[in-house]
Amino acid sequence: MPPAFLAIGHFCQDVTPNGYIIGGSAAYSAITARNLGWQACAITSVGKDFNQQNPVLDQINVTYHCSLETTIFDNQYDQDGHRCQRILGVGGKLQSSHIPIQLKNINIVYLCPIADEVDPELVRCFNHSLIGVTPQGWMRRWDGSRQVRPKRWDTAEMILSHTDILVLSGEDIRAYPEDLDKYIQLTRILVLTKGKNGATLYENGQIIESSAYPVKEVEPTGAGDVFAAAFLINYYDTGSPVSALNFAHCVASFVVEGKGPTAIPTLEQVSTRLY
Repeated sequence: MPPAFLAIGHFCQDVTPNGYIIGGSAAYSAITARNLGWQACAITSVGKDFNQQNPVLDQINVTYHCSLETTIFDNQYDQDGHRCQRILGVGGKLQSSHIPIQLKNINIVYLCPIADEVDPELVRCFNHSLIGVTPQGWMRRWDGSRQVRPKRWDTAEMILSHTDILVLSGEDIRAYPEDLDKYIQLTRILVLTKGKNGATLYENGQIIESSAYPVKEVEPTGAGDVFAAAFLINYYDTGSPVSALNFAHCVASFVVEGKGPTAIPTLEQVSTRLY
């Protein structure tokens, strides 16, 4: 059996001019793992309106928890690539009791909240897994206007004490750039992604700069989640952060060329572009 990858976070509906498409870090990362030849699993919470039979999720072992709503995001980008979000629905919380016992020793765990839905205590459930985190959902707040705004990540110290790899974007820390140094000190490996400007990796006082693959960008939604999943998978396979950076840039380059999770490449496609 191939190794297994578990994503924990909301599947969501992303608003498009043609209606909803499936979104969310957990969906994008689980699809990435499946396409790269891994056993893909996810734990999520959705409402009755969510189509659990969506063919884009074929061959992914999804544990669904029923919620009153499905998380819904309306994402808009300005000329500088900064995202403006409105949250139109919010799914239920995901807690330690939602983790099936057979998944607690899985190869890779990816905690990827998008709407503050993942209980920080979940990170303690996995003692033998490579644990990756993208914290964007713990760094968001909203009010009655549904406009998403940044907030400080107040559970970072507890979560990162159990985390192997933290992947976050320049957009995530734009409101509190001074917190980056704290995250670097708390995490064994930190990757800061910068879109078309590549990424910076911090490990044991070493700083490694890497370049994105040059492609024509159509839509950046989901690229960071695909990057994170690909980085975790290649790092698990090789133990090399340099190899993982290049591999992740390559996989993510396909996503920005298209729209939605159908743009996530297969391993065969990646092998034709990887250098």
